[in-house]
Amino acid sequence: MSGTGDMRVGFIGLGRMGYPMASNIAAAGFPLTVWNRTAAKAEALATETGASVAASPADLASGVDIVITMVADGEVLAGLYMGSGAMCGSLAAGTLCVDMSTVSPTESRQVAEAVEAAGGRFVDAPVSGSTAIATAGTLTIMAGGQPGDVETLRPVFEAMGSRVYHMGPVGSGATIKLAVNSIVYGLGQAVAEALVLAEASGIGRESAYEVFANSAIAAPFVHYRREAFLKPGEVPVAFRMVLARKDLDLALGLAESAGASMPQAVLNRSELHDAIGAGFGDHDMSAVAEYLRSALDESG
Repeated sequence: MSGTGDMRVGFIGLGRMGYPMASNIAAAGFPLTVWNRTAAKAEALATETGASVAASPADLASGVDIVITMVADGEVLAGLYMGSGAMCGSLAAGTLCVDMSTVSPTESRQVAEAVEAAGGRFVDAPVSGSTAIATAGTLTIMAGGQPGDVETLRPVFEAMGSRVYHMGPVGSGATIKLAVNSIVYGLGQAVAEALVLAEASGIGRESAYEVFANSAIAAPFVHYRREAFLKPGEVPVAFRMVLARKDLDLALGLAESAGASMPQAVLNRSELHDAIGAGFGDHDMSAVAEYLRSALDESG
């Protein structure tokens, strides 16, 4: 592998979070190669940052020291490495492979085994934060893997985040990310329910949210999701409801294997399931409030 100052980085997955993350890596001076299923996004980032565009995932993996993936789910991740993406067949010995997606610990470990069998090393390093935080480069990064590998990656992580935590072996980053997201979705559900309760009882939406944002519940989430809750449908979708349900499925699967009880997560998943069934699946997760309003309208 090249020295820290000239590590070549490949980035796959230029979605709402991946695009600004990759941009910040380029801005930090790392030679960057990108690939995205929708080629136009890769070309746009290349135009903005001077990054190179790979012809395929395998082509990307063969020419970098670090491969970073930020994709929708474990199936896509496995496909990149072991399926049609064929990255395991093109990795140079010692390549560091980093997945920053939200997948299960089991999926992380399965990909790690394949990467290691191909001569590479693997770190799972999901992130916490909004698209605005990703753009600012202040994400929280939760890494699982060998301590030396996490330290090698630290300069790249610090281009994307302000806090880097080493949680333990491969799979531990995914574990803590699912724990964090379980709280995020619980808080999101609570905000949606309370906001609709306040409105239905005669308190204006903005007045109610102003109190939420300046009370005991004023977590960063409450602040950075403010516009999504106040102006549903008028701001870009930050995180689709179907992906929130996917994360809760993963969290509850992990809970079952660990013997842990998560009754609130069960209820939150059920509410997401109902909202998705009502047509809100591609809306932002904050649209649970809109779903609850629609139920009020029907009952009224």
